[in-house]
Amino acid sequence: MSFRTYTARQRLNRLRRAACKLFTSDTMVKAIQRLELEVEAKRLLVRKDRHLWKDIGERQKVLNWLISYNPLWLRIGFETIFGELISLESNSDVMGLAMFILGRLLWNPDLAAEFRHPKVPHLYRDGHEEALSRFTLKKLILLVCFLDKAKESRLIEHDPCLFCMDAEFKSSKDLLLAFSRDFLSGEGILSRHLSHLGLDVSHVQTPLDEFNFAVKNLAVDLRCGIRLVRVMELFTLDWTLSRKLRIPAISRLQKVHNVDVALQVLKDKGVDLRDEHGANIDSRDIVDGHREKTLNLLWKIIFAFQVSTRNQLKEEISFLRKTWRTKQKLASLMANGGIAVTRMKARQAFEHPSQKVTLLMDWISAVCEFYSLKAENFTVSFSDGRILCYLIHHYHPGHLPAEEIQQRTTQTIECGHRGRVELNNSSTDSDCSFENLELLENERSNFQLVNTAVSYLGGVPAMINPEDMSNTIPNEKVVMCYLSFLCTRLLDLRNETRAARVIQGAWRRYKLQKDIEIIQVRNLAATKIQAVVRKFILRRRMIQQNKAAIRIQKFWRGYVAQEKLRVLKNEKQFALQNHEAATIIQSHVRKHIFKLRFQRLRWAVCTVQQRFRANKMMRREMAALQEQKSAALILQAAYRGMKSRQTLKQMHQAATTVQATFRAYSARKLYLAMKCAAIVIQRRFRATKVAKQQRKHFLEMYHGALVLQACYRGLKVRRQLLQQRQAAVLIQSYFRKHKEMVKYQAMRLSAIIIQRHYRSYIQATADRENYLRLRKSAIVLQAAFRGHSLRRQLAEKQEASIIIQAAFRMYQQRSTFKRHRWAARVLQQRFRARKRRDEQMRRYQQVRNAAVCLQKSFRGMKERELSRRSKATRTIQSYLRMAVQRQRFLKEKAAAIAIQSALWRGHCSRKHHDTSKVISMRHRLRKVNQGVKEEDKLCNKTTTALSYLLGLQNYAYILAALKHLDTATRLSPECCERLVESGATHTIFTLIRSCNRSVPSMEIITLSIQVLLNLSKYNRTIDAVYEVDSSVETLLELLQIYREKAGDKVAEKGGSIFTKACFLLVLLVQDERRAMVGVSFNLLKQKYNNKKNQEKALHKSVLRLLFKSA
Repeated sequence: MSFRTYTARQRLNRLRRAACKLFTSDTMVKAIQRLELEVEAKRLLVRKDRHLWKDIGERQKVLNWLISYNPLWLRIGFETIFGELISLESNSDVMGLAMFILGRLLWNPDLAAEFRHPKVPHLYRDGHEEALSRFTLKKLILLVCFLDKAKESRLIEHDPCLFCMDAEFKSSKDLLLAFSRDFLSGEGILSRHLSHLGLDVSHVQTPLDEFNFAVKNLAVDLRCGIRLVRVMELFTLDWTLSRKLRIPAISRLQKVHNVDVALQVLKDKGVDLRDEHGANIDSRDIVDGHREKTLNLLWKIIFAFQVSTRNQLKEEISFLRKTWRTKQKLASLMANGGIAVTRMKARQAFEHPSQKVTLLMDWISAVCEFYSLKAENFTVSFSDGRILCYLIHHYHPGHLPAEEIQQRTTQTIECGHRGRVELNNSSTDSDCSFENLELLENERSNFQLVNTAVSYLGGVPAMINPEDMSNTIPNEKVVMCYLSFLCTRLLDLRNETRAARVIQGAWRRYKLQKDIEIIQVRNLAATKIQAVVRKFILRRRMIQQNKAAIRIQKFWRGYVAQEKLRVLKNEKQFALQNHEAATIIQSHVRKHIFKLRFQRLRWAVCTVQQRFRANKMMRREMAALQEQKSAALILQAAYRGMKSRQTLKQMHQAATTVQATFRAYSARKLYLAMKCAAIVIQRRFRATKVAKQQRKHFLEMYHGALVLQACYRGLKVRRQLLQQRQAAVLIQSYFRKHKEMVKYQAMRLSAIIIQRHYRSYIQATADRENYLRLRKSAIVLQAAFRGHSLRRQLAEKQEASIIIQAAFRMYQQRSTFKRHRWAARVLQQRFRARKRRDEQMRRYQQVRNAAVCLQKSFRGMKERELSRRSKATRTIQSYLRMAVQRQRFLKEKAAAIAIQSALWRGHCSRKHHDTSKVISMRHRLRKVNQGVKEEDKLCNKTTTALSYLLGLQNYAYILAALKHLDTATRLSPECCERLVESGATHTIFTLIRSCNRSVPSMEIITLSIQVLLNLSKYNRTIDAVYEVDSSVETLLELLQIYREKAGDKVAEKGGSIFTKACFLLVLLVQDERRAMVGVSFNLLKQKYNNKKNQEKALHKSVLRLLFKSA
């Protein structure tokens, strides 16, 4: 069962509980008791000649009356009155309701079983028809009165009509009156009788209740104001607003009044009724069908009432943050074995005027923390669908598994390479690489998962489309509205899993506390063990160091004594044994060097042995600790098993006692039942014996009485037959008289009706002639007034256009003067810089000549010194090269080991993680790289395209060159700089100005603006685009040419040109130096305000974007 079906059943059950509460209220219970007394006392009685079940025509009439109710209301009424659930296919199953009416209202199986003949089927004893009539009468009156009460109390949230559109009756009083007229005996106005019993009926279905509030066309359906007032009623729950409406809204004044009612409610709620340009949204604009202001009003209503569960949302955000902290603590404990209290990362606060929107973003950020995602805004962050998938997965992981969510999207790849999000603004799809197509397919897959899960959840409208979200900037308002619906739906379904979430949270806190206690115990034990081990290691190390120091001192003292002895011997024999002494000295030096080397090696070996022995001892102690721990666990398990067996034994004894008691109670109860049955049987047997004796005496008396009764009945029947014959003659005479009287009354009533219709027709003809005369006069007055208004508006527009033209010409002259002044300053700066450079070069030559002389003298001196040191240097170099070669060999050996380990780890990782899809993609990329030609490289394509573009050849070459430049500038900043250095920006603007409104020219303009957009993405190339002569004027002319006009097919085809030109202007005016161009845009804003209503909103939106960027 899907959540959509579950929610529908939940709402239906909630409606049933509310209906039962209303039906069991004190007022309703007392009224029902009075009604039952009235029916049982036969003050409310069905006529004897009306058979509600036997007569098929009467049964069909009652069925038609009841089917005229709305099926949902009728179902709730029957289920409440009869106290049982009706199995229907849907809430509009009229056939099922009809079967229930025939089987349970007009017929009663319990009464049929009570009055059934014991032998003849379908034959009932006397009194069955009267009891069935009373039952049907009570249930029918209760049904009508209860539905009237339920409708007046707005029991159903969306409050549908009580009666169907094509129903015969539209009020409860009319239905009761028709029922009493056709079926009740001696009853006049039934509703008045019921009001004395406390069952008042007052509902009357008005034309407003039957009004179709569905909106199919925004341009037409909201003009009357009725639907807007209905929306305000649903949001504010103030059901008195409909009473202020003027229905039917035919004239313009009536429509303006209805829209004013809705706007007044918004003003009372504090909603600002001004559009994006500061203009007030008036009721006349809505009635006149102003598209932009109507849309602005709808968006303001949506954002004013979009998040209705503010307290629930705050509670959910707090719950999510607590859950995240608990989860992080558990994860850190399991990963590190220690307590690591982490806090949720402080993100940059999302700023929005509406507190509800800020709460919505906080909720999204709290959920995204569980998946290490970041939601910065309501546009680009949702363009790949991952956040929407994780929002649904967090609450319902079974309906949207995390394994199916695609992580490789354009947003993740571009964020990884550039550190920020950059959308692909290219207008061509032919140049997209295989990887981009795969990323876009992943995004489309994410949105398909979202749509599937949302359709299963139900309650969320399908407002997003993958084409409108992926590879572009999504509409912020649409995303916020969709997230509001999704948040409300998920919070509603959250109540069903509330108990499970609370239990999980409590279990996680309990587990966290237990893990913390276990880790504290472990840390304390480890600290004690480490302290003992360290103390032992330090003591042993101190003993070894003392022994080593004594041994070193011993050897050193022996060596010093030997040196002294050798010096004395050398001094005595120096004169005689010079050569032998030198030999002996060298041998001793070599011996000393080797001895020192041997001592260092010995010290290193001792150190390694100490570490190895310490490690071995640590392992032995750890093994002993592990054995102790295992023994403790075995003892704990044995003790717990003993306790469990004792508890189980006690429970077994208790169960045995309970079973014995229960069996004794059952046996005693069975004995008492058998005893009672035996007493009853004895009593019945004695009564039967006495009854047989009494029957025998009665039969004797009965035969005697029959003879007397036969004589008396014969006499009585003869007398009754004579009386009935006289009464029949009298009744026939009175019936004929009544029949003729009824015929006369009908003819008299028909004549009165005909006269009334004829007089109303004459009066209507006179009123229509008077109305046409007044209408003609009003049309003449309106034409004169409109002509006067148009002439006055034309004069005002002419004056405004003169002022705008003067200001625009002043701006052009001022811009030309500023450019000339800037060029003069640049020339002056360049000339002064060149003059200073020449002077510095002269000084530099003098200093350089002096430095050359000094260097020659210094180099001669150095050459002489080097010749003296060359011999010593060779010896030093030989030893140094030996040491360098050894170090290089050791480094190369370590590097080889590291490379081998890295290659092995890489091979293992690829073997573990590679899939068939990744391997096939790697093979395809290798094949593509091997087959790449030299002319297909970006640099070569850029060179070829520049040569074609700068040559200004035919259209085909220019289009091909622009497409290559679009690809190159979009993918490589170096190609952008190369294009700017070649001076191609001037050529592109010249090409744009030379194009007309033909389709090939529009393609050239589109590609040219796309190339300029790619250049404007980088700070090093945007200035080159702006510094082209008349660049801003050229873009403004494109805006003027390709703006949207009604019926202009060229403008419709050039919509992308208009959009891209606007985006390029926004990029160009972002710098403060370039923001001075905003003066011209202010003048253009005044000029465009006098255009038609269809062009007005579009130009205002463009200017608003430009001013905000400036």
